[in-house]
Order: sequence, then structure tokens, then C-alpha cells
Amino acid sequence: MNRAALLSLPLLLAACAQAPSSPLSSPHPSSPLHAQATGTTTTGSATGAGVTRNYTLYTPAAGAGAARPLVVMLHGCTQSPADFAAGTRMNDLADTQGFLVVYPEQPSSANQNKCWNWFDPAHQARGQGEPAAIKAVVDAVKGKVNVDAARVYVAGLSAGAAMSVIMGATYPDVFSGIGVASGLEFKAATSSSAAFTAMNSGGPNPDAQGTAAYAAMGTFKRTVRTIVFHGSSDYTVYPVNGDQVAAQWVQTNDLADDGQDNGSRSAAQVTTRSGTVSGGRAYSVKTFAGGVVEQWSVTGMGHAWSGGSTAGSYTDPKGPDASAEMWRFFSAGTASGGGTTPDTTAPVVSVSPAPGTYVGPLTVTLALNEPGTVYATTDGSDPASSASRVTLAGGGSITLGGSGTVRAYAVDTAGNASATQAYAYTLTAAPDTAVSFSSVGTQDGYVAANTPSATTGGYVVASGGISVGDNADAPWKGVLSFDTSSLPDGATVTGATLTVRYGLAPNGNPWAGGATLGVNVRGGCLGASCALGTDDFAAAVTAAGAATFTAPSGTAAGTTLSAPLNASGLAAINRAGSTQLRLAFTGGTARSNGLSDYLTLGEGTQVTLNVTYR
Repeated sequence: MNRAALLSLPLLLAACAQAPSSPLSSPHPSSPLHAQATGTTTTGSATGAGVTRNYTLYTPAAGAGAARPLVVMLHGCTQSPADFAAGTRMNDLADTQGFLVVYPEQPSSANQNKCWNWFDPAHQARGQGEPAAIKAVVDAVKGKVNVDAARVYVAGLSAGAAMSVIMGATYPDVFSGIGVASGLEFKAATSSSAAFTAMNSGGPNPDAQGTAAYAAMGTFKRTVRTIVFHGSSDYTVYPVNGDQVAAQWVQTNDLADDGQDNGSRSAAQVTTRSGTVSGGRAYSVKTFAGGVVEQWSVTGMGHAWSGGSTAGSYTDPKGPDASAEMWRFFSAGTASGGGTTPDTTAPVVSVSPAPGTYVGPLTVTLALNEPGTVYATTDGSDPASSASRVTLAGGGSITLGGSGTVRAYAVDTAGNASATQAYAYTLTAAPDTAVSFSSVGTQDGYVAANTPSATTGGYVVASGGISVGDNADAPWKGVLSFDTSSLPDGATVTGATLTVRYGLAPNGNPWAGGATLGVNVRGGCLGASCALGTDDFAAAVTAAGAATFTAPSGTAAGTTLSAPLNASGLAAINRAGSTQLRLAFTGGTARSNGLSDYLTLGEGTQVTLNVTYR
């Protein structure tokens, strides 16, 4: 903004805001406060002292029927309610927190750049001008929906912020808290020329303006909680104005507290802290007067809504989330006139579940005994300063994927900080589940090639026992069938062991010459169906060589053979139906001696497939 433009237009022009030149990602990607808004938007108009203003009301689904808080949002110059809602994301926050939001609209007919006329004495007093119209909007909303009158707040940007200061001073019986983003103190100017001076150099002495704001309260005087956001690089409304807003409200609240200028709400009652948005801007926070005034200074930010979305104008997504912090601050206040008792007690963080050993992954919930913010890390770093810390407004949850230590501390709305606590968790894997399958005896048996072995193309199917080996060198292959459909969908099979038993002593010695009994696995049926058939002999398998039996020491009936399935065999087990196994001897000398050498194995309950899964 140049001097000529300001003097020709007695306005606070948000158009000079230093918004980012390119889209930036939100610094709060995991925050549950920024889901897509899903409530209802309605419009209306209200008239106060002969001044009519249109408004847009956002009603979230949460809390319908109950008395809900109301946040009045005053846009900056050149902005509209829709633009301001998109930039601040206040509707998204309302969805999760259950409060109402109304956006009064300043028309170009009242100010050609749609600025609220904060500098004009006609709009600086109760019962007249734009303050009366904004108050009428609140009354109109109360006539439409159930509003908790003790929890009505007003916040604004730029010219809207300056008007929010006026609303707090002129209607303290209506607004228990105000939010001031890049604004000015009460009656910082009473003319267009004075407006230019105030924007660049600050307004009158904030103690004097604090006393003037207290006088404007009249018989409605009470403490008004005030939260201030200002960028250190704001060259439209210089940072001195943020300092003055905070100081003015310390003085106003000192007088409103007990009617005396006695330091009961003193500027000396201050706590400080600082932080950095992950991937974004550094900031400092001062809390004055026992917690009723809070001032945020955002390093490097220009004239913008801190932490806003580039979906709207005049926002800086790299700053701390002004919308969330304002709501946190408003929610921490009380509605009683005369203010609150200064809070000097550190908050207490509680954790659930208690530190110990659990089956992972594990969700750890950090709760507070009073309004405030929890800062936590899981990588061992200091939550007071770590760039990797998680910010949980009002408390919240984090998830551990493995063993680790949660370190956390909290700061309440008065700026009191707790000591950092460490909570160690040991996480173990879920134990495997074991299940034993017996073979389906009606589908078990063997498939034998014709004798002599030179004759090919025809096979003999036999059930009632499982034979494996050869008959005068013609190979016999055993077939085992299991119904494995009871395994859960998506289960990971971690192990499987096949156990068979001799039904009779071996005929001959199929193990001669170091032969091994191999197992192939088919996830499903070997042949056209799972019933024993000639096509089982040469059917393709899912996993070849999935297990191997070697010769046991005994040969009597009842001798047990066991072998684990390898990884390919485990992967082949069918979770949706049958799993079939085909057994055959390989190697050795028995298949070339002209004699019959085979094993006879039991079936049904004599054959088991013991499976573990998780």
C-alpha cells in the first residue's frame, strides 16, 4: 500500500498482505482438526441501529440440538465470507469441535474495499454503526439455532481484527473472548490520517487505550480473554501494533477485574515459550495477566492469517495454526464476569495404557487435567525443542509400531509447563495360532503307473490306504487332501509340519540307495476335482519339493515320519478351500531293481498337517 492510496481510501487494506507466492503444504497434515467441512451453510441478514449486514452461518453436524459455542469471524479487506472461511479453515475445526461459525459480510457499499470501518468514530461505540450490526448478527443466529450465550467469541484478520477489538470493548456482555490477527488496539485511530500513522508506528499509549476500552464497557464490564497473532515481517500493520493490542487488553482486564488500576492483571505476570512449526516458521508466545491475554509473534510472517490454507487469500500456511490456537484459548476461558484466578500450576499429563509390555502396534493416549497442549516424541528427542515432536492440542494419541519410549510434556493456556516425562513400552509380536488338520480320507489314496514301467499313458487309482514307491519299477504316488479353508483370510502362515505313519511294514525297501520321499503341494485340487483321479499323477503343483522325508530308523507299522514345509510350501497352503499334497520317492536304487518297493501309509486321522499362523 502506498501513502497516497491509504490517504485517499481511509481503509486498512489487507490487499497488501504478504501471502506466500506459491502454494505451500499445510504444516498440520495429521491434525484431526482439518478434515473436509461437512456441515450446513445458510445465509441471512440482520439490522442493528439502522445498519444491515448479510451473514453466512456454518452449522456443523456435531452437537446438533445442544447449546453450542459461536465464533464470529470478521474478514479482512477485499475478502468475502467464503474466502475467509476457506483461508482460516474455521469450518473444518467447527466440524470436529462442535461449535457454530458466522461470517458477517462488509459490503463494498459501506467501504469500497469491503474493510470494516474500525478507524471511524461512528463505528467505535456500542449501539451504533457496524458494532451494532455485528451484534445484531449474533442475535439473529441465536434466533435460528441453539447458542450457548456464555461462549460467544469474535475473531478477525486485519480490519476485521481491529473491529474484533472494538467488539470486545463495546459488547463484553456478548463476547467472552476475542482473537486478533494482524490488528490494532482499541481506537488506535479516529481518522484516516491517524489510521496511516497507527498502522506504521502504532496507536496511542496502550495503557490509555486500555482505560478507554474499559470505559466503553460501561456497566457490562468484565474480563475479556484476548489472543493476538502478528507476523514479525508485517509491513502493512507493523508488529508494534500486536504489542499494543496485548498491552491494551492487559490494562483493560486489570480494570475489569476489580474496578481498580492496581496490577491485579499485570503486564508483569508473563510467561514465555517458543517453538517451530515442523517445516515452517518459528514463533514465540507470551502469556500475560494470569492467562487472560496471550500474544503470538510469528517469525518472518507478513500480513496474513497464520497457519491458514492457500484455498483462501492472505494466509501463511507455514505459521502455527491460528484457528486451532484461538479455539483452544477460547475453550479454556470462563464466562464469569470479573475474570479468572491467575493460574500458576503446571498441567499434569496422564498416559494410557501404563508403560509396560504389550502386543504391538500400540496406541498411547496422552491426556491433560486442564486445557493445554501436549508435545511428544517417540524417537528419544526432547519434546520441548525437537523438530520431530508431535503437537496434541488438548491431548491426543500416538501409535507405536515397535518398542520405544514416549517423551512428553505439556503447556497449559496460562503458559505453565510441566516437566518432561518418559514412558517406556516394550512391544512384542502377536503369538502364533496353531491348528491341526487331518487328511480327508475319502480323497486320499494313490495313483499307480501301469506295469511294466515302459507302458505309459494309463494309471490305476486306488483308495483305502496310501502307497508310495513302485510296483516292479512302475511308480506309485501318494495323494493327501486337507480342507484348510478354516484359516483366516489374510492370515500369514508361519509354519507347517506334515506327519504320516506306516500303516504296514514297507514292502521291500523303497529307501534303498539313499532315496528320499518328497512332498509337492497344490493350493487347490491336483486334478479336475479333489476326488482321487488319474489326472492327479502328473498334475502341475504350486510348490515342488516343499518337504522331504528321509528313511526312519524303524520299519514297523506305526512308525512316524515328520517334515516341515519350506517357505514355498507354506505360501501354497490354500486359505479358501482344499490343499492337496502328492508324495513320491526320488533317487536311490529301488526303482530299478525289477522288484516292488513301497510304503503303505495310514489316512484320515493318521495323517496330520500342523499349521501355525498370525
